Amino acid sequence: MAAPTLAALLHDLACLRQALECEDFGAAGEMLAGYELHLRQFIETFSPTAPQLVLRGLLQLQNILQLDHGQAPGGSA
Repeated sequence: MAAPTLAALLHDLACLRQALECEDFGAAGEMLAGYELHLRQFIETFSPTAPQLVLRGLLQLQNILQLDHGQAPGGSA
């Protein structure tokens, strides 16, 4: 299996945001699980060479999603 690309991770986060905005929490949960798996694969593959700014940017996007939707049912506030 090929490692996920940065573009694929960003796409995962965009789809997750869309599901949260539509309050489709079942789909959001599935998307989050997929994103976490892809992120783990990305880090394991590119960790030694991945620019820190790229990883920081992904973390910032995750934090924005969490802050935006932390009050949603099942969210972590």
